[in-house]
Amino acid sequence: MFDLPNYIYLPLEIICIILVTVVFANLIYFTMLSLFGLIKPKRDYQIVKDQHRFLFLVPAHNEEDVIGPTIESLINQNYDSTLFDIVIIADNCTDNTVEVIEKYERAEAFVNTSKADEPRGKPHAIARFIETGRWKVYDYIAFIDADNIVDKNYLMEMNSQLIARPELTVVQGYLGVKNVATSMTASGYAAVYFITNRAVQYANYRLGWNAAIGGTGFVLQTMYLEKNGWNPRSYTEDFELQVELSLQSKKSGWNHFAVVYDEKPNSVIASHNQRTRWAQGHWFVAFTTTWKQVKSIFHAKSIIEGLSKCETLFYSYSMVRPIAFLLIISLALLDKRLLIYLPDLFSLLLFWLVIEFLNFLVIPTVYFLQEASAYFDERENFTAKVILYFRLIVGFVWNSITYMVAQVVGFFTWFKPQNNWKKTVHSATFDRNQ
Repeated sequence: MFDLPNYIYLPLEIICIILVTVVFANLIYFTMLSLFGLIKPKRDYQIVKDQHRFLFLVPAHNEEDVIGPTIESLINQNYDSTLFDIVIIADNCTDNTVEVIEKYERAEAFVNTSKADEPRGKPHAIARFIETGRWKVYDYIAFIDADNIVDKNYLMEMNSQLIARPELTVVQGYLGVKNVATSMTASGYAAVYFITNRAVQYANYRLGWNAAIGGTGFVLQTMYLEKNGWNPRSYTEDFELQVELSLQSKKSGWNHFAVVYDEKPNSVIASHNQRTRWAQGHWFVAFTTTWKQVKSIFHAKSIIEGLSKCETLFYSYSMVRPIAFLLIISLALLDKRLLIYLPDLFSLLLFWLVIEFLNFLVIPTVYFLQEASAYFDERENFTAKVILYFRLIVGFVWNSITYMVAQVVGFFTWFKPQNNWKKTVHSATFDRNQ
């Protein structure tokens, strides 16, 4: 390691200063946003008579172990059965998924078989069904994953909100977790979802900004789909839709009471594969739409809309922190003087510690005690409750650290073809004691 000439060092120093600024801006922004979610959510609509027609659309690849309970949760909706249908996309299944689906009269199997040279995965399986046009007779499509358990009031809540807020093109439902305590990895996922459901999703909704679309548990207006089609380019078709809505000044909402319980990976490897896929798709969408998003901000028709577009742009680069760390370390290898900027990522040390104390203890504690209250109630004694609390805290830190690795891998591989889907195996039942 040696000192570079000043004409090389100075540009590198500017880059480091920019990276430090971006990291702190990212940290401060998401910390401040999380404070808006601290007020316990209440409905901003009244429960009304069933009206809208819904289609439950469920992509399933070799899901014979979990698809039955998922279908049953859809059939048992507290909603007029003549106003919703269920279609399961049996995507290149080689197990008994189709046979399980056929046991239920209320569910229909749409069998999709891809050729060897055709792209595979959830977004493309959905595209195959969308091509049929059979969804046009419905008002909304509810996208559900094959391992989900859907709360019986899901459609009732969505219908009521959409009648009260017809301007919403998409509404994302609350993402719960089926297997909160089956492993530290699953606990980490649960902790993150307990927090982001409030700190990001509900906070955005309170501010009048667009909610993020989470891949499952959301409903999409068919009129929008008919006009824009379904054209996935990445692993993260949900984030693509989120950005697309922002660019078109469409609104996405949040429903804290339309709940979907999702199964999370138990193994570190399965988790890494899943999150690397998410990161690759996220970075792809971010890099290919940044300039469009920037231009779109200047065409906003109101301050709230402009801020919502800024939030979507900021969310596009929500994974920037580990990349900034890595870049500064890499530049410091060229010139040791740049090492002074690495501590600056942790500098204003008291400020940093206060922010991280909020992010990793105070805010999570508030959200855990409220959002995970049902899981705490299921614990038999105080000791079990304390163990669950610390499990969530440790899991949250563990999840944050391990996700950084996937974010870095995704950053350096985002340009690769995104059509080689690595399936996450599902098998969990829904038990709050798990």
